[in-house]
Amino acid sequence: MTATFFLMSSLVSLASAHHAAPAVFTDEEIEIEGVVSEFNFVNPHINIMLNVTDETGAETLWMVTGPAAPPMRRWGWTPDTVQPGQLIRFAGKKSRTGAPMLLIESAEIQSGRFVELDPADGSVIRRLQETHDDSQAPDASLSVALTLVDGRPNLSGMWLGGLGRTPQSPPPFNEVGAALQAEFDALNDPAFAECADHGLVRQAMSGHPLQITQNDDHLVFEYEQGGATRVIPLDGRIPESGEHTDYGHHVARYEGDALVIETTQLLGRLTGTRGNALSDSSTVTETYRRTDSPELGAVLELTLVVNDPEYLTGPWQMTWRKNHAATDYRFVEVDCVLPLAPGA
Repeated sequence: MTATFFLMSSLVSLASAHHAAPAVFTDEEIEIEGVVSEFNFVNPHINIMLNVTDETGAETLWMVTGPAAPPMRRWGWTPDTVQPGQLIRFAGKKSRTGAPMLLIESAEIQSGRFVELDPADGSVIRRLQETHDDSQAPDASLSVALTLVDGRPNLSGMWLGGLGRTPQSPPPFNEVGAALQAEFDALNDPAFAECADHGLVRQAMSGHPLQITQNDDHLVFEYEQGGATRVIPLDGRIPESGEHTDYGHHVARYEGDALVIETTQLLGRLTGTRGNALSDSSTVTETYRRTDSPELGAVLELTLVVNDPEYLTGPWQMTWRKNHAATDYRFVEVDCVLPLAPGA
């Protein structure tokens, strides 16, 4: 049996399941069948390469792209869920550019809608619906000390993304910032189009796992989603130069039960898939606290405040909470894959 391509005209709401969703995909749903040539269970998003044969016998390489690996893990997927040589049927969102790409989203991924087919007769062998993995769920029985032996807040360890982020208010743009936002086209987002680094705000606000290591004179923040590492000194050092960078110059200190990190000398960057650009004059203050509860156990909370005199009329505040890992958790590899070009 040859792989086939189907077009359906149903319109389904577009969820922001993955960083490319608003960039190159529409609300139009299509369905494809193809033979798997490669499955990459990686960050910033998983992708499956399929050889798809149309009704004329022409074969095209398609990319099926989905969310990042951490939520896929929570839904029970592993690097072995899909294997090369399998004939799979997927349904998802059509590429905005006409490229042979398909976006799969959380509702379809968890519903068992995707199926492996028998190449001989097209019958269903199995549905790609796995048992949920609860290893990232909050564990109220897990005891993690609120403070270190010297009284500093205990922020060390692996903090997972299962609690998600609080819905954010839009930035308080001034006329300049609003004009830039009105011109934003997610197709030109460097993080998607060029696999560029996310920068401080986008990386710090990621809903995916974060590992913190506290040392006497510095902290180390390691992020799963972007594969970034920040080394944050605690000695209040002054900048060695006036150079602006993706992560800027940090000044960090402990204030009672909180860690406060103030960052200057940042390069102007987009802060997410919706744009929300900041200028080179922006500054960021991060405040980390432990906010444990009987229902969730050990929790880390971030409040991030951005000030930007060039693009904002006042402070822009964002928050998230993450639960402590109850089991040994390993980061998934980061291997950003550029989108396919039209006609690829």
